[in-house]
Parts: sequence; structure tokens; C-alpha cells
Amino acid sequence: MNLELDAHDRKILALLQENARYSYSEIGRRIHLTSPAVAERIKRLEESGVIQGYSVRLNLRALGYSFEALVQVTVESHEALDAWAATRPEVLALHATTGNHCALLRLALKNPEHLQACLSSLGKIGKTSTAMVLSSHWEHRSRLPADQLG
Repeated sequence: MNLELDAHDRKILALLQENARYSYSEIGRRIHLTSPAVAERIKRLEESGVIQGYSVRLNLRALGYSFEALVQVTVESHEALDAWAATRPEVLALHATTGNHCALLRLALKNPEHLQACLSSLGKIGKTSTAMVLSSHWEHRSRLPADQLG
């Protein structure tokens, strides 16, 4: 369903991307709508698929992960890679890609030995090339400015 977004819808989306825990009344106060009007618009945005869900950003270091790695993988069977990734809590993302590799994995790792164990396990289903993440900027850049939504 292709939904026409008006200025209020775009402002609601921008605010929810800023903080998905804003109350209807807080959003309404900021964009000059009543809470019921905001609730109705958000429900419509959810039902149309524009809003696909809500999530929590975790502090990986607080959970015991000391670094991240990006692992490019070349495999014969994407099903085997999907099955491997599905059982591994350290897999933050799995992207099918074009180019010299089939996929890109983003892993949260506790220590170098953890990385080594992951690479050893992955090596049984394909070839890997690994880069450690030194720092990240704009990681949640998927946010679109209100004037660009729609």
C-alpha cells in the first residue's frame, strides 16, 4: 500500500525516529495535534507498513562485547550461511551482497578468541575476509529528515 504522507505524518515519523517512546500527547504538543489525532495517524502508518516496528538500541559493551567485526563471506550455499547466522547470538546483521563476496556479516565479539571461533566455524561453510570495526559514525543514519519522508 502506497500511503500519501502529509506534513503532520512526516513530523510524526521524524519524532518517532528521534525517540520511539514519545507519548501521543508529547508528539501532539510538538506538532499541534490532539493525542487522539496522533494515535490515529500512527495506527494508520503502522497498518500501511510505513512503520514496521519499534526497537531498542543496545550498548554492546555493557553486555560484554568489546568490539565488532565485519566479515565478508563467499559461500556455495546461502541456506547454510543463513542457518549458521540464525544460531549465533553474535550476529548483528547478515546482508546479501554483490561483488566479490556473497554476504556481509556484522558480528559483536567478546574477545579475539571469540572472533577466531566464529571464523573457524564460518570457514567450514565458506571463505571469509574480516575487518575489525575501530569506530562507528552515523550508525543509525537510516533516519530520514521530516522534509524527506514521502
